Amino acid sequence: MPIKTIEFTDLEKELSATRKRFQEALAPELGKAYIIAITRDGCPACERQKPKLEQLAKTAAATHKDAVIFTRIHVKYRKDREEESARSKNILAHYFYPTNLILVRTKDRGAVELYRSAAPTMSELKRQIGIAVKLAEILRNRD
Repeated sequence: MPIKTIEFTDLEKELSATRKRFQEALAPELGKAYIIAITRDGCPACERQKPKLEQLAKTAAATHKDAVIFTRIHVKYRKDREEESARSKNILAHYFYPTNLILVRTKDRGAVELYRSAAPTMSELKRQIGIAVKLAEILRNRD
């Protein structure tokens, strides 16, 4: 399963137009675990994580089928133009790059954040994905 890339400015426009919280926009369906990677230009840790995350996405798709959705939010950055990065930090409530989130949708509370970490190991992210997929299934089947 490929990782969908969303430019931060496009997400920002969508959130402004719909007045949704970012969690609502990024986790629209019950029964799925949404793995979000927030990355930016010129980030060495983001570049190191990219191939590992792509491999994890393939492994997760083979294991969990369509119950996992991977999305990368790409933030443009230049040392002389840090505004976009500052806005992403305000809207997405992160500080470090890369930051990884896992979201699930509930019937009564909408999309909720289950996990957040700056540059986690892939083994830890894989473990958290397994937990999130099980929880998403339980939440989908609740009355």
